[in-house]
This record gives sequence, C-alpha cells and structure tokens, in this order.
Amino acid sequence: MKSQVAQTVGHGPAGYTVGDVMRPAVTSVETGSHLAAAAYLMNHANQTALVVVDLRQRPVAIITEADLLRAVAQGAATGEALIVDWMNRDPHTVQPDTPVFEAAQIMLDSTAAHLPVVSEGQVVGIVAMGDIADAVVRSIRLASAVVFVSDLARSMDFYQQLLRYTVTIAEVDAALLAGASGSQLYLRQVTGAQARPTGGVGVQWVAWTAGGPQDLDRCADLLKARGAFERRDISEGISRVEGHDPDGLPVLITFPGPEHAPRCLIPERVRQP
Repeated sequence: MKSQVAQTVGHGPAGYTVGDVMRPAVTSVETGSHLAAAAYLMNHANQTALVVVDLRQRPVAIITEADLLRAVAQGAATGEALIVDWMNRDPHTVQPDTPVFEAAQIMLDSTAAHLPVVSEGQVVGIVAMGDIADAVVRSIRLASAVVFVSDLARSMDFYQQLLRYTVTIAEVDAALLAGASGSQLYLRQVTGAQARPTGGVGVQWVAWTAGGPQDLDRCADLLKARGAFERRDISEGISRVEGHDPDGLPVLITFPGPEHAPRCLIPERVRQP
C-alpha cells in the first residue's frame, strides 16, 4: 500500500484538514462481488467510490464510478464482471490531519480522484477532489487589495501585465482588476496630499504567488524589462522575486505559495520599513 502522508505543521491556508471534509468510507471486503453490487452500494450511499479493505480494515484497493463506466464501455456485464478485475489496487492514502491542499497535490500527482483516509492503518473515511474543492470555496482568503498610485494608466498597465489580471472597471481616478481566483486589486490615483490617509500605518506591500516556476521567471523578466527588478533569492525552499511598481511600492512574487509550502518563520522583509 502506497503511503504519501506527510508530517505537517498546522493547517494549510484554507484552515482545513482531510478530517474536516472526508466522508465515512463505504467498504466492500468481497473482492469477488459483482460490479452490480458495487453500483448498488454507491447509489444507496450517495458515494462515487468504494474502498476495498482486507479483514483488518486496511485499504487494499478502490473502485470508482469511473471504473464502472469503463467496464460497461468495454462490454462487461455488471452482473457477471467481478470487482477484483476492475478495482485499483494499492491506493495512495492520507490521514485525517493531512492538510487538504496536500491531499489535492497527491491527487494531481497520482491522477486519483479519491483517497482512502486511514488512522493507525485502518480506514476511517474517504475524500474526493470535490470535497476538497468545496473546502477551498468555503474558506476565507484574501479577496481585495487597495493600492494608491500616482498615475492610474501607468499602474494599470504594470499590474495587468505582471499579474495577468483583467481590468473590469476603469474610471477617471480608480480601476478594478480581477484575477481568475476571484481576488481583486483596486488602484486609486491620488495626489501627494492624499497618498497617506492613515499616516505610516496601513498596507505596506502585498505578496503574490506565481502559477509555477516558469510563471515566476516570466514575472522576473517583466520586472527586469521595466527596470523594476531588485533581487531574487530562495529561503526555506521558497523562491522569491522582489521589485517595485511604477510608484516604487514593493512587489513580491513567490513560488511555491503558502498552500503548498506553509511558512514557518516571519521573513526579514516583514520587519523592514
């Protein structure tokens, strides 16, 4: 049985663990049962997968709706074909305290849409990609950031290209840019007297997460092309590109993001004025 349960420090950014979103596992110890029996159990339990366990309640395989459809598409008779011939053996597993983003990464790496949840080697539940997606949608996350700028058109062009956000509202002195994840960036053009309504207290900078190593390279190249690049380094396994926007405000872009690499230390950048 493959095990990809990692030791974790706290929760992921969404604050959810697998134990928060998993469902009770519908199990079938009879690997010699017909596919029709598996379909019946899934339908009546409102599940999309069954965990097949041994006599000690340890997961030895998993069979899903997709496997049933594959069997039917290949001409198998559900009343005759056996679960043992269509199940997926040696499934990856997670524990109840595994962060949901870690479980999602295992699913992406293994192309599995379901993972048995085990505690002390025994099955205690099952988690599907849909369960994790629901947790992400329900979680609190950064929705909006507001940046005061001196030249609206110039800053719109900069942030639109850097973040690949879409301009959804553009007025004379303000604009709204939106990202695919639902996050928003408000830009407000102000004069010098208006620039610091809260004095020295307020948002000093905002860090962004790149979509991947290549996207981080793209951001670094764009900052260099605009003469806005300052440095690039790696700390705690996290690559960071630092630069500034047209008004000199710090711009930080990192990869991986906190959902994949939880921060364990307060970075020095936070302590700097």
